[in-house]
Amino acid sequence: MSKEHELSQHVMTEQEATRSSNGCSHGGFKGLLDKSLAKMGLSKSEQKKLDREEELVDLAVAILNVHGFAGLSLEKLTAESRYSKGTIYNHFSSKEDCLSALCIRAISSILDLFRRALAFDGCSREKAVAVHYSYQLYARLEPTLFMTVLSSKAPGVREKTSFERQKIIDELEFEVNNFSDAMFRNAVADGSLKIPAHLTIETLTFSNWAMSFGTNILATSAAEAKAVNRLDPNTILLQNIGIVLDGMNWQPLSKDWDYQKTWQRVEREIFADDIKLIG
Repeated sequence: MSKEHELSQHVMTEQEATRSSNGCSHGGFKGLLDKSLAKMGLSKSEQKKLDREEELVDLAVAILNVHGFAGLSLEKLTAESRYSKGTIYNHFSSKEDCLSALCIRAISSILDLFRRALAFDGCSREKAVAVHYSYQLYARLEPTLFMTVLSSKAPGVREKTSFERQKIIDELEFEVNNFSDAMFRNAVADGSLKIPAHLTIETLTFSNWAMSFGTNILATSAAEAKAVNRLDPNTILLQNIGIVLDGMNWQPLSKDWDYQKTWQRVEREIFADDIKLIG
């Protein structure tokens, strides 16, 4: 069967159904609950439109998985869906607007994973390690959606995204930054981190994210690069986390704590069901 035929016959497999109920694609049980709460007060037509948009976002992800970003268009989305061109354009004003809708799903799901990670029973640095674990987990579970966060920043995408959708993206990104800033503030408050006078929490947040995003992208998309494939893929991210957080002098340092055990505990205690979804 051709990939195109598989796409046109796109249905939810058992694994996808499990993923939807557990987790990552739509933010887990909390994400589903949030969606249900969001529908409260909506008219039937508004609820129907919201459900239809979720269906179209699912289909857009399927198109990206088969054809890549260059293959995504509203014409392709119309051809593969059961809706008319007018209905599609009622949801997305452009290809870029559709891409931004995927970005919204990705950031929302990542935030849900971050919140789950923060429930880990450990010190502030261990909680930061748990958040990093959840980030790489999403990159592995949803590599296409993970990349949309970066693709949505390409020149021209923002300009062609609807005002309402761009406002949602901006609010979500603000929430992500606040989440990361709060991790560092908590570490300062408990005494495990002292920020030098020439640095700020915003600087640490950016360094922390840049390391994590870059490592995840290279590990998943450039695994054959010499700089990557000569390293152990199972430890590369944790080692980079150690380099960055040790460089900040965030206690306890790697030489004084077994963060490999922390990593294993996070997987076992917080994300055991999610990790089963990785083929």
